[in-house]
Amino acid sequence: MKIAFAGTHCTGKTTLLRAIIEKYSKNNSFSYITEVARGIIKKGYPLSAEANTDSYIHYINDQLEAERNIFDHKLFISDRTLLDPLAYALVNKELPRPYIRDYFIEMMKNVWLLEKERYDLYIYFPVEFSMSFDGIRPSDEEYRIKVDKMIYNLLNENSIRFETMSGDPDERMRKIIEIIDNGN
Repeated sequence: MKIAFAGTHCTGKTTLLRAIIEKYSKNNSFSYITEVARGIIKKGYPLSAEANTDSYIHYINDQLEAERNIFDHKLFISDRTLLDPLAYALVNKELPRPYIRDYFIEMMKNVWLLEKERYDLYIYFPVEFSMSFDGIRPSDEEYRIKVDKMIYNLLNENSIRFETMSGDPDERMRKIIEIIDNGN
């Protein structure tokens, strides 16, 4: 089963993935991708509201390279996909300074629509709780909600099969185990 997590920042994607890693770490047929966005930031490319075309080029490249390198396992989970930077880019178009040209955003969408074929199921993480500030992720709640709505709309507009992941960490863990065990 190939599972894609999708959601704006601070919605619990990586936290849930870490719990899954702990549970399934001894399972040699489990692989995952995590922290691609943080890797882009560490390379010196801004993300979120300050993202530019180079940021997205690196994001797309690093995500696809990671998928290419570990996509052959029985269970695979990515805590983000190319849906996420697409949603951020679309929200950023509304900001006063358009860093990303429309043709580039259109290309991002087309690449994501190709990438989505690799996944059996998307897990959507809505905004449910307040953000924890770590100095890396943006702290603007209004921005986070706009990105959340954009991700949700893109999933629906493109008829993507997805489950909504909500509840406290224990509820989320029970739900994801059920999804994995049932091969949903």
